[in-house]
Amino acid sequence: MTKQKVLILGYGQMAIAIIKGILQAKLYEKYDFEISGRNLQKARDFLQTYNIQTYFNVLEDSSSIAVADKVVFLCVKPYGLGSFTFSGEAFKVVSVMAGVSIRVIREKIQAKTYVRVMPNTAAKYQKSSSAVYCENYSSIPIDVLDENLDLLESFGSVVSVGEEKLIDASIATSGSSPAFVALIAQALIDAGVREGLGRIQSKELVRGMFEGFALLLKHEDPQSIIDAITSPAGTTIEGLSVLEKNGVRGAIIEACHQAVAKTKH
Repeated sequence: MTKQKVLILGYGQMAIAIIKGILQAKLYEKYDFEISGRNLQKARDFLQTYNIQTYFNVLEDSSSIAVADKVVFLCVKPYGLGSFTFSGEAFKVVSVMAGVSIRVIREKIQAKTYVRVMPNTAAKYQKSSSAVYCENYSSIPIDVLDENLDLLESFGSVVSVGEEKLIDASIATSGSSPAFVALIAQALIDAGVREGLGRIQSKELVRGMFEGFALLLKHEDPQSIIDAITSPAGTTIEGLSVLEKNGVRGAIIEACHQAVAKTKH
């Protein structure tokens, strides 16, 4: 049985995150993988750097890329898409490019199905939370829609959205937000050091707290967690009062809003 060909276009951080998820899921047993980009030597170096050359073939021509019947992952920067010429009709195009509509993608590459997905860097640990939009979802045969779902699920959980604009909206909830949460984590580590903990101790405590918090959030809503921790006239409400006084909640919402707005510029 001939394996479905999957082309990864790009070799940046998101490409390696997706590739690591794919390899962890051992999908090389089902698919034949290819990689290409604007600089083929960089593509080769990329494979060697991560020691994954066994599983990927580098296309020898990046000026005209054959995509007929392939699943094509567009992992390039939005401005880089114009550097490529594609020949043939792809089976499916999966774009991780923020702010680039299917209408624009269709002008560059022909495909039976177009999908936009917004993963985050946790894809490399198979823990991305990714919004997914498939054009004309209701009119696409279910076998075509779901045939390559394992590729998306290989790097984490997926949430289907019914409007394309919600892909960019998910930058707020899961695309850029790991960077915002990392900033909070670093602040908590620094707070522990300020109060006398060693940096290694503080980092370990914060890391463990986030692991526990993920489980809490799986079973409880955020307000319930706050209510359970916050006792009358206690330490937690004192800290929460400071955060509210300084507008932390509003600052986070505005940061997410501006990140989403950036895709429209």
